[in-house]
Amino acid sequence: MAMSKLTLTAPPEIISLAEKQARLENTSISSMFVNFIKAKAKMSAAQDDFSQRVGPLTESLTGIVKLPKEFDEKEFMSNVLSEKHGLGK
Repeated sequence: MAMSKLTLTAPPEIISLAEKQARLENTSISSMFVNFIKAKAKMSAAQDDFSQRVGPLTESLTGIVKLPKEFDEKEFMSNVLSEKHGLGK
């Protein structure tokens, strides 16, 4: 792969952290940067894939219901499924 030069500007403490991390990982700051960008791109692609799997109706309804902080989703689903299948708790 052909390489191009990139100059980044960061506070000295960040540069020091990057150098320390590169030593710990036995790699270069350039390699760490490349891996970071690849990982971010992969995460974005996965997020895009997820949003494509959710239909427009579902997406439009996202966030419409506000649940109390103490709401227990597992308990709720357990109750719903028990009721659906005629199981007593």
